Amino acid sequence: MIMAVSMGVSGCGSSDSTAQGDTVRMWIGPELIDCEGVAPMQCMEVAYSENGETELFYDSITGLDYQEGTSYVVDVAVTEVADPPADASSLSYTLVDIVSQTPQ
Repeated sequence: MIMAVSMGVSGCGSSDSTAQGDTVRMWIGPELIDCEGVAPMQCMEVAYSENGETELFYDSITGLDYQEGTSYVVDVAVTEVADPPADASSLSYTLVDIVSQTPQ
């Protein structure tokens, strides 16, 4: 799980800037996808550029009330979590702005 999240962030900037806090733009698809982290769950499908390759996002975005059936473009603050639990992400995601949301 941590590797998948780290790969997503590394695709949009250096991990050094993420350690200090960084804002990234994410394109979020309208449907949740079955995925498996610690247990089976549903993940958002995200890209880090408008026509970029999509990947599963195993985490949540604090402040985003995701509604299935709606596509989003959001700006998200990414910060490093000090001493995360072994089964949790070392990164935290917080909504900065909803750039657009489009019902599908």
